[in-house]
Amino acid sequence: MPFKYIFFCLWFLLSACSSRHQIIPRPLHPDQIITTEGHAIIKDGAKLLARKMAIRDAIREASMEGSSQITSHTKINRNTIALDAFTLKTSALINQTKVVDEWIEGDIYHIRAIVRLTADKVCTPQYRKRIVSTGFPFIFPSHTSQSESNDLQSGIPREIGHLLAESGAYISYNKTLTRLFQDPNLAPQLQEQQPYQRSDIISFAQKNQSQLVLSGVIRDLEAEENHYTRGGGILSNMESYTRYLNNSRTITLDIYVHDGYTGALLFQHRYKDNVSGLLRSIWIPANVMVGSSAFKKSITGEAITHIINHSVSDIQASLNCYPFYTRILKIEGNQVFIDAGAQERISAGDQLVVYSNLNTIEELSEHKIIGLHKKPVGVLTITEVTPLFSVGEMESPPYMLGIAVGDWVKSW
Repeated sequence: MPFKYIFFCLWFLLSACSSRHQIIPRPLHPDQIITTEGHAIIKDGAKLLARKMAIRDAIREASMEGSSQITSHTKINRNTIALDAFTLKTSALINQTKVVDEWIEGDIYHIRAIVRLTADKVCTPQYRKRIVSTGFPFIFPSHTSQSESNDLQSGIPREIGHLLAESGAYISYNKTLTRLFQDPNLAPQLQEQQPYQRSDIISFAQKNQSQLVLSGVIRDLEAEENHYTRGGGILSNMESYTRYLNNSRTITLDIYVHDGYTGALLFQHRYKDNVSGLLRSIWIPANVMVGSSAFKKSITGEAITHIINHSVSDIQASLNCYPFYTRILKIEGNQVFIDAGAQERISAGDQLVVYSNLNTIEELSEHKIIGLHKKPVGVLTITEVTPLFSVGEMESPPYMLGIAVGDWVKSW
């Protein structure tokens, strides 16, 4: 017995010591500083563009080193690897980048940089992005009473736009009388399935000179119907009379943000809440504007205000890091005029990447756009800034780069 007992103890200790080692990912600290290098090919003598791309490469390398997750997938078919792929995700945000060394070897531009990473969920963007707010139509107009406020469809997106502008990261335009969705029940789909047709979002954003388009629908605002309790007796009568004290209302809002340059859906979220109380207390008083103190005092108005504030925080977390876009307004010799100025926080000396049309393939019989591809062709250095527009110069003459009025200018 003693021998067996000793043997068992030794076996237990050895088993505990030989357990599998688990690799715990390194946590990302708010002040994590990483020194890294980036590289880019110099094409057509565009050194400034190559420098921008090398800095971007260095930032990507630092972000992966700081906080990254790799997921691999391998498929075996008849003892042979049929598919071997991996995806990489990074959650690190860039706080500051400082170039400490740069050099050229052959046609390769090299950058050595110090990158400061942060674990914060919201970026502090350098430039202000333009966002245009459109109306939020009701899926069921009968969910609101004629004696209630009629400001919800325009007021909710208007208030979201105002709060985004107050954050200092956006310039908000109010087009809340516009309804993007022909059938709100199918939102965020704008039209019939015509994947090769120019998006209405792009046309609308270009018309309103905006980078982002805010839209949404009010999917539910229904108050629960009141019913008498069947049966007799004191309890049934009490339940029937107290129905006025137990009314409830469901609130469901869908909010979307599209990229006005590509038509892509960048943000989509559904917000839900439920309120209860007296029948009159769950209605929003007539002639009350969204965002006013009277609106926030009502039970439903308070819940909608909470949803508005929550959506603004979510949009900032999703889109503050998104690149800044604008368009070329005019080209005169080597001077390029862009549709952004001091109000977007453009400053003299800023450098922005210019993208030109690479090719466009169309079905001329039906005029459907099949492909529109853009590529970076050069760097625009800002030399003059006015409140509404800026002027810059390219490192090569614009006519040699193939750029034209309407082409994109991007922060990264």
